[in-house]
Amino acid sequence: MSLSLRLSLFYASLCLFGGVQLPFFPVWLESKGLSAQQISVIIAATMFLRIVAGPVFAQIADHLGDRRRVVIALNWASLTAVCLFLFVDTFWAIFAVTLLLMALWPSISPLIETIALAAAREQGVDYGRVRLWCSVTFIVGSMGTGWLLGFSAPSIIAFCMIAAIAINLVGAYLLAPDMPRVNTGAKRPNPLKGMVDILRNPVFMLGITTASIIQSSHAVYYAFGTLNWQAQGYDDTTIGMLWGVGIVAEIALFAFSGWVVTRVGSTRLLAIGAIACIIRWGLTAINPPLWLLFPLQALHALTYCAAHLGAMHFITHATPRSLAATAQSLYAALSAGIIMGGMTLVSGVLYQSYGAHAYWLPAAAGALAILGCLALSGRWTGGELVSDGNEDDKDGDRSHSNGNGAGC
Repeated sequence: MSLSLRLSLFYASLCLFGGVQLPFFPVWLESKGLSAQQISVIIAATMFLRIVAGPVFAQIADHLGDRRRVVIALNWASLTAVCLFLFVDTFWAIFAVTLLLMALWPSISPLIETIALAAAREQGVDYGRVRLWCSVTFIVGSMGTGWLLGFSAPSIIAFCMIAAIAINLVGAYLLAPDMPRVNTGAKRPNPLKGMVDILRNPVFMLGITTASIIQSSHAVYYAFGTLNWQAQGYDDTTIGMLWGVGIVAEIALFAFSGWVVTRVGSTRLLAIGAIACIIRWGLTAINPPLWLLFPLQALHALTYCAAHLGAMHFITHATPRSLAATAQSLYAALSAGIIMGGMTLVSGVLYQSYGAHAYWLPAAAGALAILGCLALSGRWTGGELVSDGNEDDKDGDRSHSNGNGAGC
C-alpha cells in the first residue's frame, strides 16, 4: 500500500469524528439540559486544555521519533474516554469526561499533520489531495448524523462519536512502517529548548497568532451554528447540508492546493482567509435567508482551508523538521486552545444575549487578522526562522523553504 494511500485512509477515518462532534455535540449537550453558557464553558475548557496536552504529546513523539506509536496510543485512550459519555448526565460529569477526551483526541492532529507535511516535503506526496479525504468524511459524518437525528433521539450522537473514533483506530494501524521518520543519525535536539526558541521568535509567533485568529473566527459557528439554525426553523437534514456545502468547497481548494500555494504563498493565503471572515460572518450575523446561507457556507474554503494551508506551509518552511511536531502542537495550542477557547467563552455570553448577532465578533477578528498579515508580509521572506542547531538539517530545510514557502 502506497504512502499516499495510507495517509489518505487515515485522514478519512480521522474526520468522521469531527463531522459528528463539531455540528452536533452542542445538540447532545443541550439535550442533557445544559444552557448556552454551560455549553460554551465546556467547549472552551476543552480548548484551553489543548495548551498543555498537545505540546506534551508532541514532545514525546519528537523524542521517540515514532509518531505512529503515539497516534495509536492516543486513539485507544480516546476510544475509552468517549465511551464514558454513555454513563454521564450531570454538568460536572459531562465536563470531566469531555476534558479527558479532548486532552487526548485533538493531540492526534498535530502529529498527523507533521507526518503528512514531512511526506510532502521529502517524498513528493501531494498534501492537499491527501488532506481532502478528511473533508470528505467530515461531510459523511455531519450529513449522516443529521439524517439519523431526523428519526432518532439526540442520544444517538454519543453512539456516532464512539463509532467514529473506533474507525479512526483502524486507520491509525494503517500508518505502517514506511511512514517518514525523524532522522536518528543526526544529533537529536532538546525538544524543550526547541519549544522555548520557537516561543521567543517574534516573527514565528506573529505568523501562528495571525493564523490562530482566523481559525478562532469559527468559534461561534462551531459552538452555536447548529443551534442557531435550529432556532430559525431549519430541519436537521438541511443543517447537515449546510455544514456539507462548506466542506465540499474546502475539498475543491484542497484538491488544487499544490498549485494554489505555489502561486499565492502562505501570507497571501492567510490574508484571503481573513477577508473572507469579514464577509462570511458579517452577513451571517444578520440571519440571512437560506438561499444566501449556502454561498456563505462555501466561503469555508477560504475562512478555514486557505488559512489552514497558509499556516501549514508557513510552519513547514519556518521551522526545522526535527522540531516539526513541537511547532505544530504550539500552533494547535494557540489556535484551538488559547484563542479559540477565549472566543468560545465570549461567544457563549454573546449568543445567549444576542443570538446570531454574536457573529459580529468573528467578523471583527477577521479585520484584526488582516493587520497581522500585513505585518507578517513585511517581516518574513519565506525562510527558516528557528534552528535546531543541526547544520545538515538546517541546510536541507533551507533548500526546501526558498521559493515555494515564500510569504509574499
